[in-house]
Amino acid sequence: MHLASTEPSCTRRQLVRGAALAACAPALGMLGGCAQRISPDRNVDVDPPIDGRLVLSTSKISELSRTGGAVVVQNACINPVLVVNTGAGILAMGARCPHANCQVAWVQEDRQAECPCHGSRFAGDGTLLSGPATTDLPTYPATIDGSGNIAISLFAGDNIFPALVGGVVTIDLADPKYKALQTPGGAVVGQPNGSPFPIAVTRPTNPPANAKQGLLVLSGLCTHLTCAVQPLPGLLHCPCHGSQFTLEGAVTHGPAIDPLRLFADEDFTVQGTTLTVNINAAC
Repeated sequence: MHLASTEPSCTRRQLVRGAALAACAPALGMLGGCAQRISPDRNVDVDPPIDGRLVLSTSKISELSRTGGAVVVQNACINPVLVVNTGAGILAMGARCPHANCQVAWVQEDRQAECPCHGSRFAGDGTLLSGPATTDLPTYPATIDGSGNIAISLFAGDNIFPALVGGVVTIDLADPKYKALQTPGGAVVGQPNGSPFPIAVTRPTNPPANAKQGLLVLSGLCTHLTCAVQPLPGLLHCPCHGSQFTLEGAVTHGPAIDPLRLFADEDFTVQGTTLTVNINAAC
C-alpha cells in the first residue's frame, strides 16, 4: 500500500541518500565501497558471460522477480551491472557512478538510479540527469526468455570480425576486409560481437618466433586508460592520448607504460587462411 505524504520533499530517494551519506561519512576516503552499505545483500556473484550474454535466473535471484527489485551482478570478467525489474520490463546498466566509482542504487519511486555518495542521478536509460558526474551510465539490452531467465547482452561488436561462437572467433583471412594482413606491417583492429574487448591482429615486418604464419593477436585496449587502439602503417596507436605501440605490442610512445597484452600460443591458431582466437581463454 502506498501512503501519501504531507511532506513532498521527504521521498524514499532522499531517505536512502541521507542514510547512505550518514553511513559513509567516516569513509569518504574509500568512496568505491560506500554505496554498498545501502544493501550489501543485493550484490550477487554470477557466472561469466557466454559469448557476451549474461543469463540470470529469477528463481535463483528472487529480488528480480518483484517489481522494484534490483541487484548488482558481478564477475571477474565484467564490470558490475545494476539489473532492475521496473514492473514494465528489465533494465540493465553500469553499476558504478562515473564520478567517483561509487555503486549506484535504484530508486523505484523515481525510476532513477542514484549515487548515494554525491547525489548524481541517472534515468532508466543511463542518461545523466544531475551531477557531479558528467557522463552517462552504460546500458545493455535485456530480455526475458520463456523460462523467465533474464538475458543481458554486454558486448556489442563493430562488425569488423565475426561474432563469437562458444567463446571463439573464427576469421577468414581471405576476406578482402583483412587485406592489410597480407602485407608485412599491416594490422586490423576490431571487437567481435560478444567479446569484452577489441583484439588486434597484426603482421609485423620482422615477426617474432611466437608469430603463427607471421601473425600475432593482441588485446586492442591501450594500457594507459583502456581506450581502443587503432592501426596506422607499421604501428598501433591510441587516438585518446597518443600512446603508440609496435605491432608486437611494445610501447614506443607514452603516456602508456605497459605493452599490449599478447595472446598466448595456445589461445590462437592459424590453419591455411583461417585464424581462430579463443577469447574466453584470455578473460
